[in-house]
Amino acid sequence: MKRLFILLLLAITATANAQVDKMLGKWNTYDDKTGDKASCVEITQKGDSYSCIVLNLYEKDGSVMNPPYKKEFEGFVGSQLFVDMKADGKNLKGKVYDPENNKTYYGKITYDAKNDALVLRGSLDKAGLLGRSQTWKRK
Repeated sequence: MKRLFILLLLAITATANAQVDKMLGKWNTYDDKTGDKASCVEITQKGDSYSCIVLNLYEKDGSVMNPPYKKEFEGFVGSQLFVDMKADGKNLKGKVYDPENNKTYYGKITYDAKNDALVLRGSLDKAGLLGRSQTWKRK
């Protein structure tokens, strides 16, 4: 019975790690208001921490925006979006930086296997009740 419990625990842990591993890589983000592609970000792992950096921004026509950037976009490329982000079962939890308003929020990221997408929830409270969600699609 003890061996069965250990095997079951290992299987659950492996499944959770597989979900989190699928979050690694490049993702496109989308403007909340227009639905247009906004930026390309990359999620990487170092030890037990996860980071996310803005690689580039997109023009309204979907082409990559090249420097010099408009004043409202200065400082976006290269921004670190995750703060203390760690695996928590099938999710990533920590804090998320929003370069648009220069604020940091509680964050939770869930992998949607059906759509190969990430759902990022940023909120004022740890429970995630007061905030908003974004869906990122794989690049």
